[in-house]
Amino acid sequence: MSTNAEADNSLSGLYIAALEEVILTDSALNRSMEYISIDYDRTPALSDSDGQHIMKFLRTKYKVDVYNLTYEQLLKQGLYEGNESNLRGILLRIEKVELADEKNEATLEVSKYRSNEGSISVKITLQYRDNNWMVVDHNTLKES
Repeated sequence: MSTNAEADNSLSGLYIAALEEVILTDSALNRSMEYISIDYDRTPALSDSDGQHIMKFLRTKYKVDVYNLTYEQLLKQGLYEGNESNLRGILLRIEKVELADEKNEATLEVSKYRSNEGSISVKITLQYRDNNWMVVDHNTLKES
């Protein structure tokens, strides 16, 4: 076992794989999104560099602004259209993270919110193989 496995097996890599899976799920919610906001307040603390890495990856891939704002903060900044329940982008919330003891498997509950009629919550199991986090199971918990 290499001593830098912790570095390769980073939380940012895990979160990126999980967030990507959720972004690809119900892609209609992504239509003409102006931004992505990630709320990971309820999860194991990310280092600033991990947080920046995730945001930079998403900004580069999806060509939109990426924030670390809660729903309330998005409303305060006026990042909605029409009424407050319709965001101009998507809000990704990492609700729960369970890391297996061996650190090569994790289960995350992640939600994607666009409006009261447009949201989804999924439970994703990932395994760390060949220097990558890969989705091995994906269950929709709720959809609206």
